[in-house]
Amino acid sequence: MTITLKYFGLLADITQLKEEQFSFDEDTISVFELKSKIESSYQNMQNAAYNIAINQTISDLKTTIKDNDVIAFLPPFAGG
Repeated sequence: MTITLKYFGLLADITQLKEEQFSFDEDTISVFELKSKIESSYQNMQNAAYNIAINQTISDLKTTIKDNDVIAFLPPFAGG
């Protein structure tokens, strides 16, 4: 399984990337499993607040990620 990860704002600063590809042996993984892997790779993300969207839909930690999904790591937004 291969997925695309996109980082925005402070999270792009932490990872020094705007986008990367990740490959896994599994056919599916949960958002929780992906979050754990990312935070072990980029330890400063453990202290950052962010949401995770799959294919432009905000997800929870139980959501399943499938092959070719696009995952966005979104910092909090201020608006008005």
